[in-house]
Amino acid sequence: MPCLRRRHPRRRRRTWLLTGKIRVNVIAPGPIDTAAVAEMPQEMKKAFAAMVPLGRFGQPEEIAGPALFLASDDSTFVTGIELTVDGGMAQV
Repeated sequence: MPCLRRRHPRRRRRTWLLTGKIRVNVIAPGPIDTAAVAEMPQEMKKAFAAMVPLGRFGQPEEIAGPALFLASDDSTFVTGIELTVDGGMAQV
C-alpha cells in the first residue's frame, strides 16, 4: 500500500490496530543465504558474515519459522511488533 511508505507509517498502522480486526506485524530479517547471495564474491560474503554476531548468514527456514508463528493461531494476541531475525545484528 502506498500510504505506508509516506511520512508516518507506524501511526497509520496503529490506527488499523484500533479496529481489532487487523493485526500488523513486521519481520526484519538480517542477511539470508539466498540465490542472490550465492552470486556474491566470496570476500563480500565473508565481510557480511563477519558483521553478524553469530558469524554466518541466516537460512530461509530461519525466517519461515517466525513467519509461520505470526500467521498461526499461536500469535493471535501479538500485534504491532517488529520481529528482528538477524543473528544479533540489531544488538551491535
